[in-house]
Amino acid sequence: MSNKGAELERVSKASLQGACIGDILLAEKKLNELELNRVIALQKKENILFGEAAISLGIVTEEDVRSALASQYSYPCVLSDESKLSRELLAVHDQLSSSAESFRSIRSGLMLSRVGHAIRTIGVLSAEEGDGKTFVASNLAVSFAQQGARTILVDLNFRRPRVHELFNLNNNCGASSLIIKRALQEQAVKKTSIQSLDIMPSGPKPPNPLELLGWNETLWVIDALRDTYDFVIIDTPASSKSADARLISTMCDGAIVVASKGVTKTKSFSTLKKQLDETNVKILGAVLNEIVDIRKT
Repeated sequence: MSNKGAELERVSKASLQGACIGDILLAEKKLNELELNRVIALQKKENILFGEAAISLGIVTEEDVRSALASQYSYPCVLSDESKLSRELLAVHDQLSSSAESFRSIRSGLMLSRVGHAIRTIGVLSAEEGDGKTFVASNLAVSFAQQGARTILVDLNFRRPRVHELFNLNNNCGASSLIIKRALQEQAVKKTSIQSLDIMPSGPKPPNPLELLGWNETLWVIDALRDTYDFVIIDTPASSKSADARLISTMCDGAIVVASKGVTKTKSFSTLKKQLDETNVKILGAVLNEIVDIRKT
C-alpha cells in the first residue's frame, strides 16, 4: 500500500471513532440498509443491544461486532487471525494488563523524544541471552502499530532468530535474503493481521553474520525501510555473544537497552552501555523486563 493509501485508511478508521455500531458495520459493508432496518426493529422490539440483535438475526458475526466496538472506541481487538500469534505478544492478547500499558508508556516516551530529532530506526539490545529483547521489541512494534504508525519489526538476529516464531511466519526469506540481493523488499517483508505492522524475519541463517551486517547493503536496507515506515524496530543478538548488536546500533537513530530483573548481571550491562557510549550510539532509554513466566530472548 502506498503512503497516500495508508494515510487515507487511517483517516477512514479515525472517522469511525464514536460512531454508532450500526453506522460502523454499514461503513465496513458488513450489512446493508435493509438489514440495518431489520436489526433496529428487533433491537427496539426485544430491548437489546444492536450487536446482539444483529448476531441473533445471523447478519453479522461476534467478531464483526468486536471489530466495530474497537473502531468505536479507537481500541485494538484480537481477531481470529491474531489468535495464532504467540502469547508473548501481550500488546495483542492482554491489552488491559499492566504490562501492555507499560509498552504504551514506553511508546509515548519514545514519541516524545522525537521532538526536534529524527528518531525512526530503533535498535533493541541486551547484554545477555534471555534478557527479553525479542519480547520487548515485538510488543513495542505492536504498540506503535496500534496507534496507527506504519511500523516494521526487523529481525537482524542471524544467530538465534525468534521474531518469525512469535508472529507465526515462514522464515525462508527475510533480511539476509535482501542483503545478499536474493530477494526484493516486497518478498522479504511479511504482512501481519495487525493493521500497520509488517515483519521482516531474519531469513536463512548466514555462515558469517557479523561480516554480512558489515556490508554496505545492510545499511542501505535499513535506510530504505526508514524512508518507508514511521518506525523501524530492530531485534538484535545478545551483545555478550558477538559484536553484531553494537554494529547494528550504529546504523540506527537510537537504541533501547533491555535488562531482566534478577537475571542481567550489572557488569555485563555496564559493559554494554560503555561500548555504546564509545561508538556514540544514542541511548534512548533502558527497559527493565520483569516478565518471568513467558519465554524470552
